[in-house]
Amino acid sequence: MNKIKFWPLYFFFLGACNNKADQPPVEDDSTNLAGTSYSWQARLNDSSGRLEMTKMEIGGPDSLNPGSVVRYINTSNNNVQFELVKTSNDTVYVKIKDATYLTQQMGSTGTTMYLAQAIYNLTEIPGIRYVNLDFEEGDHAAPGTYSRESFANE
Repeated sequence: MNKIKFWPLYFFFLGACNNKADQPPVEDDSTNLAGTSYSWQARLNDSSGRLEMTKMEIGGPDSLNPGSVVRYINTSNNNVQFELVKTSNDTVYVKIKDATYLTQQMGSTGTTMYLAQAIYNLTEIPGIRYVNLDFEEGDHAAPGTYSRESFANE
């Protein structure tokens, strides 16, 4: 019976032994990805007037999953709030309950830049190629399924 009492101590000491103590710890790839945040930013080229997308290393979502990217997008404009509906195959489905600011008040250029940033950031998620936006159509934007190619000639 006394031998059974020492088993927990045996496993404790066995686990405490580390023959690799003088080697640097191996970093997990997922930790490295989480440490570096990226974000797509839209801007207009001054000379051509065309939309340009730039991948920035700072200020991006904390991880590449639909929920965190939608939360990140929602921080960029309090007047336009995305609501994640679902993800299916290569498409993220998002709803905008009140799209008045997006469709009526941002102007054509502002709306295009905002949607381009949102689509590029959402399609940065591995396996996601399309974003289906559901909102009430207005003068400057229409609901539908968007991809990065949707903004190729803007």
